[in-house]
Amino acid sequence: MNLAQTLDLQPGVRPRPLSGWRGEWPLITLICVVSLIPLLVVSFPPLTDLYGHLGRYAVQTELAQRPELQRFYSYDWALIGNLGGDILVEVLHPMLGLERSVHAAVILAQLLGVLGLLLLAREVHGRITPFAVAAITLLYGYPFNYGFLNYVLSMALALLAHVAWLRLHRQGRDTAARLWLGGAGAMIWVCHTYGWAFLGLLTGSAMLAEMFAAREKPVRAVVRILGVCWPLLLPIVPMVVWRAESSGAAMSGWDLLFKYIFLLSPLRTKWQLIDVGSAAVVAALLVWALFSRTVRYDRGLGIAAVLCVLFFFALPVKVFGSAFADMRLLPYGLAIGLVAIAPVRKGSRVLIAAGAAALALFAGRLAVTSLAYVEQDRLVQAALPAIDNLPVGARVAFFSVKPCHVAWALPPLDHLAGAAMARRGAFVNDQWQQPGLNPLKVHYPAAAPFTSDPSHLVQGDQCPPGGRPRLSATLAQLPRAAFTHVWLVGYIAPGFVAPEGFVPVPRSGSGRLYRIEPVR
Repeated sequence: MNLAQTLDLQPGVRPRPLSGWRGEWPLITLICVVSLIPLLVVSFPPLTDLYGHLGRYAVQTELAQRPELQRFYSYDWALIGNLGGDILVEVLHPMLGLERSVHAAVILAQLLGVLGLLLLAREVHGRITPFAVAAITLLYGYPFNYGFLNYVLSMALALLAHVAWLRLHRQGRDTAARLWLGGAGAMIWVCHTYGWAFLGLLTGSAMLAEMFAAREKPVRAVVRILGVCWPLLLPIVPMVVWRAESSGAAMSGWDLLFKYIFLLSPLRTKWQLIDVGSAAVVAALLVWALFSRTVRYDRGLGIAAVLCVLFFFALPVKVFGSAFADMRLLPYGLAIGLVAIAPVRKGSRVLIAAGAAALALFAGRLAVTSLAYVEQDRLVQAALPAIDNLPVGARVAFFSVKPCHVAWALPPLDHLAGAAMARRGAFVNDQWQQPGLNPLKVHYPAAAPFTSDPSHLVQGDQCPPGGRPRLSATLAQLPRAAFTHVWLVGYIAPGFVAPEGFVPVPRSGSGRLYRIEPVR
């Protein structure tokens, strides 16, 4: 299937595909394999939060066999809307072990997302368009690079669930469609609440487009939409119980400056000029499609894309204890917008040029992301040798020293201490303890206030006041008797001198590892 064939569509009509499923699967398989290259060129994905998750998964899967972890942590399964990665690692762990199962879970989440976008384009347009291929680049956006595995997995499953629902709905199998929506929605809610909400947004948008096309009166349209979408309400009861027992429905942090930064950052990885330029290409394609006569927007997907962008502006930074709630939506809204584009004018040079630009964006972003991951992984691998010098069961005060001004590149070292949990059974102070956020609990009051995130994030003494805590002041407050080691990574000033009683451990990689002498 060449580009000219791919773009051969008629306006306003959902065309028959040029070939059946058997003929299209080689193309789908090739796109999927190529899309995973950034995750295949590194030994472990250098995503900001992923090593922290690795530590939690070690407690989750191996706590019974590791008494050194039992002293400090517990893991209690509960029905919450934030378990996707945990469940996937639990299934893969017996076959692959800990770190390989986490790597495989990340790959699988991305694979499902790629399939979701491609199959959605095929279901809506009758074939895979170059614009749907370009949308894949947004799966490697800001939320993924932060390591939001549960979120990414739930959004991928929502895309696939919506494709299946569309097929059932268009075939007139209303009962099957409702049963599917209820079951799939509940499963996706367990993965992450936002994926469940995203499925509702996609489904509601498709129904709204259908009501517009049928020119239904508003009241009748609302009744019909609710009649189709009500099975998605099944998780409401467990969600109310979950939030009542945790941090409630707290929302905070709406900030116009953050909105501006996030608008520039849907593809944020490492190099600002390239990342912002790539986002500008995405925006240019979306604006061009809005006014071009050679393409049209699918109304249902177009409504969903607009709603994602509107919710991005409306939501605060934190919802239900989850940070960057607004930022997470933007890349998916842009991706849905690209998938919504359907070519309608055969042989148009402008159309062929736009399709070529979309495919070039896909290839270029994969190359850039792969290079960025290799560079980020080098930083990680340079710092990891410190773990080899830790005894099993060490109590480590870990500090990621941040730059004075926020860097564009995402920080792969921020939760590196999770590797010490996984490999050496160490206590570290970077695990998340927001009530209801995850089933892991820290039990080490002697280390307070250095027991959990964000106690591990500091700045150098040379930084201006008003930012994060200073490194020297933090070390002075450290309850030394609670820890055996201090591990520093990140932007450590060349003239930094450790406090008395901190003994440097040689051959500890690019960071600094100190053994704490007992207080006499």
